[in-house]
Order: sequence, then C-alpha cells, then structure tokens
Amino acid sequence: MWSGRSFQIPAAHVATLTAMLLIAQQVAGKAARDALFLSNFSPAYLPIAMGAGAAISLAAAYWVSSFMARHAPGTILPLFFGTSACGFALAWGVDLSWPRAAAVLVYLQTVLLGPVTMSTFWSLVNERFDPHTAKPLVARIAGGGTLGGVLGGLAAWRAPSLGVALLFLAALNALAVVGSLLTRRHHEVSASAPSSERLSGEGEALSPLATLRAAPFLRSLALLIALGAAMSAILDYVFGVQAAAAYGKGQPLLAFFSLFWLVVGVASFLMQMAFGRVVLEKLGLALNVATLPAIIVLGGAFGLAVPGLASVALLRGAEAVQRNTLFRSAYELFYTPVPEQHKRTTKALIDVAFDRVGTVFGSAITFVVLHAFVRDEQPLLLGAVILLGAATLPVVRRLHHGYVSALQQGLREGAKKHRLPVDDESERMSRAPQQAHRDTLIERIERIKPGGLTALMGSGSAARPDAAQAPAWALEALRQPEALVEATRDALSENAERRTRALTRLQPHSPALACAILALAHPERCEQALQALRANAESSTGQLLDALLDPAMDFVVRRRIPRALDQCATQRAVDGLLLGLSEERFEVRYACGRALLRVSEKNPQLQISSEVVFAAVQRELESGKQILQGPLAQFDDDNGDDEPGALMGGLMRDRVTRGLEHVFTILSLHLEREPLRMAFRALYHDDETYRGTALEYLDTVLPAEIRESLWPYLGAAGPLVATRAPQDLLADLSRLEAGR
Repeated sequence: MWSGRSFQIPAAHVATLTAMLLIAQQVAGKAARDALFLSNFSPAYLPIAMGAGAAISLAAAYWVSSFMARHAPGTILPLFFGTSACGFALAWGVDLSWPRAAAVLVYLQTVLLGPVTMSTFWSLVNERFDPHTAKPLVARIAGGGTLGGVLGGLAAWRAPSLGVALLFLAALNALAVVGSLLTRRHHEVSASAPSSERLSGEGEALSPLATLRAAPFLRSLALLIALGAAMSAILDYVFGVQAAAAYGKGQPLLAFFSLFWLVVGVASFLMQMAFGRVVLEKLGLALNVATLPAIIVLGGAFGLAVPGLASVALLRGAEAVQRNTLFRSAYELFYTPVPEQHKRTTKALIDVAFDRVGTVFGSAITFVVLHAFVRDEQPLLLGAVILLGAATLPVVRRLHHGYVSALQQGLREGAKKHRLPVDDESERMSRAPQQAHRDTLIERIERIKPGGLTALMGSGSAARPDAAQAPAWALEALRQPEALVEATRDALSENAERRTRALTRLQPHSPALACAILALAHPERCEQALQALRANAESSTGQLLDALLDPAMDFVVRRRIPRALDQCATQRAVDGLLLGLSEERFEVRYACGRALLRVSEKNPQLQISSEVVFAAVQRELESGKQILQGPLAQFDDDNGDDEPGALMGGLMRDRVTRGLEHVFTILSLHLEREPLRMAFRALYHDDETYRGTALEYLDTVLPAEIRESLWPYLGAAGPLVATRAPQDLLADLSRLEAGR
C-alpha cells in the first residue's frame, strides 16, 4: 500500500498529467468559444452573454459546494470531464445546422463547467499534500498545466475548422476522464490520512455560506477572486472588440485567438519552468498573488498611454500568464492549511460563485460604459480596470496574515489531536518531572569532567575581562560591622534554623546576599537560596548579573542565577540576561533564554533587541554545527553493544536537541510564542500533515537568514529523533561509574 512520501511521487505525476489535459482543453475551448460567438453575434452581445453565463453558474456553484461537502473531489472530477466531452461532441453536431445555437452551447458550457472543473481538480491536489510538501509539488503540477496550455493553443491554432476544434475538445475531455480516474484512485489509496477519516465520519455538512461568514481568511480569498474576475471580464471585452475590428470573423479570427493563446501558453510554460518553484519559495504566497493586480495597474496605464490592439493584447497576455502560473500556484497553496471540511464546503463557492459575481460586476461596468459612452469606451474601461487592480492590493495584504493564522490554527488542532501541551502552564507541568533528573545529570558530568560537554568537545574557554568590583556596603554598614558579620555567619551556618532565619530576613545590599548567591552551589541549600534571591532580585539585580557573567564564578552558580531573575521584570534584568546568551557554557545560555522568556511574559513592554536575538540564534546554530561535525559525532546512542559510546551519543543528541529548543526559545522572544512552540513539538511528530504545517509556518514567519541556517536542523525529510530521557542517561552514567 502506498503511504507517506513514497506515495507522493506517483500522485504528483498523475496530477501533473491531469493538469496538462485540463488546461489544454480549457485553452483550446476558450479560443473556440470566442471565435464561435464573435463569428455569429455582434460584439455588443458579449457583455450580455457573459452576464447570463455568470448568473446561471451562481446557482450551480452553490449546489456544487453543498455536494462537495459530502463527496470527495475525486468522485466529482470525472463527472465534470465526461459532461464536457459530451457537450463538445453535441456542439459539433449542432454546429452543422444551427451555428448560433452551437455558439451559445459552447459559451455556456465553458463558463459553467470550466471554473468548476478547475476548482475541483485543485481541491483534490491541496487535500492530498501537507502545506510544506505542497509547495514544490504544486509548482510541478502547475508546470504540467502550462505545458497543456501550449499544446491546447497549438492544436486550436492549427485546427482547419471550428468543427474540428470542437471534436478535438471532446477528445481532450475524454482523455481527462481517464486521468481524473487515475488521480481518484491514488487519492483513495491515500484516504487513510486522518483528515479524510474525520471528514467521512461527520454526519452533517456545514452550510457553505455559514462557513464563509465565519472565516475572515476565506472571505478575503473570495473577494480576491471576485475582483480578479471583474478585471478579466472587462479585459476580455476590450480585447475581443479590438481583435474583431482587426481580423473580422470566421477562420482569421479563430487563427488570431488560437495564436494568441498559444503564445500565452508558451510564455506561461517558460515562466513556470524557469521561475515557478524558486519565486514561490523565495517571495512567499502573498507577493506572488500581489504581482497580478500590479501587472494590471501598470498595463492599464500603458494601454491608456498607447491605445490599440497591441497594448491591449500585451496587457491581456501578461495578465493571463501571471494568472496561469505564479498567481494560480500561490492561490491554491493558500488553501492547504484550511480544515478539509471548510475547504470542501467553500472552495467551489469561492472559485465559481464569486468568480461569476465578479464577472457579472465586470460585465455590468462594461454594459454601462458601452451604452453611456458609445464613442470611445476603451479609456474608461481601462481606467476601471486600474481602479479594480488598486483595490485588490489591500486584499492581498490581508491574505498573508490570514494564511499565518490558518497555519497557527492547524498547529493548535494538531496539538489537540495528539494531546500535546497547548499553553505555557501545561508545558511547564509536563517538563517538571524531568528537570530534577537533568540538574543531577549536569552536576554528575561536571564532576567527571569540568566544563561538561563543552570540554569534551575540546572547545576553548572564552576570554572575558574581570568584572569591575564595587563596594558591597556603604557607611551605614561600616558603623555596625558586628550585625553584618552576624548576618553573614547565619547565612552560611550549618544550622538549618539559623540559615533559614537569615535567608528569610535577607535585605537588599546586605553582604549576606553574596552568601545566598554562593549557596546556589550547594545541592541541598540552593532552592532555599533561590527563594531568598527571587524576593530581592529587583533591588539586587546588579550583584546577580555580576555573578552570572563572571567566568570565575562556579558554573553551577552561574546556571542557577537566571532562575533567581526569571520573576524580575525590569529592563536591567533583561539586558543582563541578553548578555548571558553569549556565554561560553551552553547550560548558562539555556537558563538565560528560559529566564528571558518568563520575564518578557510577565512584562511584555520590556525592550528586547531583535538584532541581539537573531545574533544569539546564529551563534547557537553554529555551535550545533560544531557538535554534529566534532569528535562526539562518532558516537551512536542506539548502539547497545558499546555502552560508553551509547552514553556519549545520547549526551550529544540531548545537547543538539536542547540547543534546538533553546533556539526556538530565544526566537519566541521576537516571534509569536504559542505557535512557535507548537511548531517545535510538531517537528518530532510522525504525523506528516502536522509536521508539514509546522514546516510551512516556520518557512513563512522566520527571517530569511535565520531560515537558511536553521533549516538543516528541522528534519524536513522526516520527524526529528527525540532525545533520551535524562533519567535514562543518568542511569547509564551511574552504571559506568559503578563498573570502574
């Protein structure tokens, strides 16, 4: 049985072939439609035909949306191709005796079934792949579609008559039936995916309009489609009128339209092959979509400056190339994180109904301009197109935020499905049992080898100048030296009662504060000392930071000091902890990162420099690279025959894993925290959709330079391997020590 990524390659090939047939019949069908209609009717009837076709398809779109909520796209797609094949064959027969009736039949068929078939095909594609995997595969599938556009335009151009063109369209749709059945077969093989199971288990489908009203992101997509359809409708009319005026009717007009769409198809194919995947991955989805209205605005302005068929053909061609390539790929990828039930319920409604609404709106603008300004309508229509293009740009801006929100919601749903922590408190509770074991493990390694894993790797010590020494007390303290000495003696006393009393009464600027800092080195006294230091952290931040950043201070003290500062929500504490992110010892950096996270949660108004955060991330990634390429990389913690090697491999993997966790911790100081943490957990999960959503979210929100450095660690080819529990590593260490 096909499963996982082994299935995706044949599925992508079948989908690419089906896309080629789909676009070939649509390009050839559009050429035949325009030639048939304009050969039998005056161009003045074109807006009426466009509006009538749009109105008829509105009701059909709602029915298709309701039907899609209950049936998979793979079930519906062959029916649409089969209906189109029969329709073109029927039009060929009718054209022999009633050419006007054949023109109406072909026009209605293309405007009614074309968008529905396209929407259903892409629904099948974006249901199959997770958001991250879909990017390169959708670019490949779209490339197949552009090749189909070339073949369809070439076939229509070389067709000896309109009748032959209709028969060719019927044959293309018949072949597409076979391709869609193969695609359906592959999709059914993959139906064991969790999302498909959930969908089939739901007894009641949602209302398409109710779902659309409740989803701002889907509403933005609907508005994008409506505005784009309005612009295309106006451009179609202007282009058609100019072409009819230049080439007349019949075969010359068909040859012009066929050649035009052939050129568009070739340009689309070259664009998709040369730039499709690269531009999609580098620029992101929103910028690829925004290119379309930008082209229309600039092309419309050029058409106003240089009126005529050439400028209009250039504008219409550029719009078609962008819409068929980068726009189409990016637009379809916007649906990948949308829940499957919502996607099936609304996608046909958006793709078809709102496309028809936009067409009606564009036709209405054309009709009004045509009858109100009969002398020179082209400048006014191009001006309307420019305004619509400008109105589309703010919609595209909202799409990026909506897409990120959809990815975040996908991460939340995945966390709930797999019963993973979804907030800070639940995460801390889940970590608490292992923290004590990890502290013990770090202390044991430190006793065996001072410097811990850093020393085992052979890293050198970071040179650091001594901290400036400041007076610990002022004149008042000098007047009562006995009290100061007594407080210090009590804080260091072996008597638990005296020690507790001294730490409980600890005062800011007291020399006993230094004793409390030293007590952090004691395994039994550290928690009591931490409580006392936390209570005085705001007034003693300087002393705590001096000890934290002093390389001569005991390592165990330095790694525990951030826990004393994690409730000190002051800018001074933040600045000092940020300096701690550049310390030599990883455990100190790790503790500083977690303390910074808690401090910033307590006071979000504190200033944390993004430059410092990103510089710290780059240092950690470089450190992780050194570990993976260093002497410890030879050890394997899965090798049970070599217990010392297994232990060292486990320690190395634990260090890399915690280093990656630390990277995500400090990244969350600048990026949104909840989805970033969920994305980190998803990287270790074997659910491909959940992990793919996490990868796509990270690919979308991370700065480019961070993304390039971080990506090799994220396990894009499969789930990351979880580290062994610290108690297991501690048990291995104990056995090794006992065997010496």
